[in-house]
Amino acid sequence: MNNTLKTVSAAVALCAACTVASAADAPSWLKQPLKKPLSEVRIGITQNNAGVDAYETTYEQSFKDYAAKLGIQAIVLDPQGDPARQSNQIQDLTAQRVDVMIVWPTNAKAVVPAVCRAKRSGIPVVITNSRIDKAGRKCTVAFSGPNTTEEGRVAGQMMVKALNGKGKVVVINGTPGYATAVNREKGFDEAVGKHKGIKILDAQPADWNRAKAQSVMESFITKYGKEIDGVFAADDNMGAGVLNAIKGAGIPCGRIKITGATNFGVGYDAIKDGCYYGSVVQSPVEDAQNALKTAVEVAEGQSVPETSYIDTPPITKKNIDKYQRPVF
Repeated sequence: MNNTLKTVSAAVALCAACTVASAADAPSWLKQPLKKPLSEVRIGITQNNAGVDAYETTYEQSFKDYAAKLGIQAIVLDPQGDPARQSNQIQDLTAQRVDVMIVWPTNAKAVVPAVCRAKRSGIPVVITNSRIDKAGRKCTVAFSGPNTTEEGRVAGQMMVKALNGKGKVVVINGTPGYATAVNREKGFDEAVGKHKGIKILDAQPADWNRAKAQSVMESFITKYGKEIDGVFAADDNMGAGVLNAIKGAGIPCGRIKITGATNFGVGYDAIKDGCYYGSVVQSPVEDAQNALKTAVEVAEGQSVPETSYIDTPPITKKNIDKYQRPVF
């Protein structure tokens, strides 16, 4: 293990049961008999970037908590959004001979060679949250997470409804090359593209960062001014930055329609206040737990579907009372 990985590994959270789990201790979703006691199952995960926003921080903590509850051994690594570091971490987990590896790709294409090397070494790989490039899917056993193209499509449909099928829109997306960003923008474009009355004026990335999204939106307001009728922010963290820019420009709340994806607490509040038209519910807790369940099933030799989507329903002021405010 190189020095960089030694440093990263020092921060690894290792969750292990003190006693050997018997078949009777296994959760109901696991088929019997077990291939090995849960206390002997070792799952490694290389996350995307736990410090980038509250969603990923909550995902990581939920993953650790659920691993502890199940009594499995979980090795949790954070590449901090760096594809090269993630490739090294995949190599490290392969060398540790984990039963199953979970990868949240920092970049859909860059991670492919390392994932395929893991497969050749006999390590099953589950992809979580954001899709790997098609070239690498033959090297994985399953994907667990949201249907991000559908999330973008739903956000686009909400935008069409908010604008009554007519208006000019700007798009603020996540990190270029990141599958979730690519897919959400694709889905959004497909939905609004069916309506000739809606025109996309511009699209720029903000790397899932609230401050960057505010800066991008400020530039859009300077450039396009009153032409802007709507904004699609690829997640509510960036959507909050958009809202800050709109308020800072003295534009009345709700005049510019905002739709997003991955509903954050700030987005939830803004929807209630009428300043934000709508978003898509996506739970980091469910996201983490579903990925871990899939990996444990693979480790126990059980069959899993190639794709396991979590629920991501739309949320607007009309149905917001059906959902709890996100804690992130």
